This record gives sequence, structure tokens and C-alpha cells, in this order.
Amino acid sequence: MIKVQAPDSILFPQPGLGKVESTITPTKPGRVKFKATYWPARLCDHDSQVTLVPDDQVTVLGRHGITLLVVPAGYISTGNSPEDEPGVEEASESQSLGFTQKLSSVFSKLWR
Repeated sequence: MIKVQAPDSILFPQPGLGKVESTITPTKPGRVKFKATYWPARLCDHDSQVTLVPDDQVTVLGRHGITLLVVPAGYISTGNSPEDEPGVEEASESQSLGFTQKLSSVFSKLWR
């Protein structure tokens, strides 16, 4: 895991998919199911005008304390870890670079 700017915040080495269980807005955290467990979650990008409703798919990027940091699924092209989803290849170097650049942008907005 990689430490980021804010204390108690980390980025996961490999983002994962989760499912919204209670509504998440830019100003209100909600809950997601991630790796068979329910977690508090909030949008990673406070500037977005996205509302995530139950059953929406999300990409889990990291956590702040015990709260997961999420974006809508497809917002960032991630590639998947073979352990998480058998038969899916690792992200290419260019996909990883694009992911890293977009993620840096999201986190710079998050910690302003």
C-alpha cells in the first residue's frame, strides 16, 4: 500500500470493484460492499456532481481511516489483478500510467 498526502489515507496497489449499498453524494458518505464486507465510503473527487445509488458499481481506490475512497466504475481505467478476477490480464504499462495520472489529479483535488 502507498501512503498519500493526508494522514490515515492510503491508495490500494490494485483498485477493486465494489457495489453501492446506500447512496453516496459529494457531500454525504454512504456504504459499499467490497470483498464480501460492508464499508463506509465516500467519493474520492469532491468536485464531481455524481450521486451513486444502491446497486451502482464503483472502483475502490483506497481508504481514509476505515472509509473507502470510491469513484464510479469506469471513471478510471484500472486493469484487474489476476487474483481478484481470474482470466483477466494485468493492466498494460500505458494503462497504468493513465491510471496514475488520473488518480494523482483526483487526490490533488481531494486534499486541497
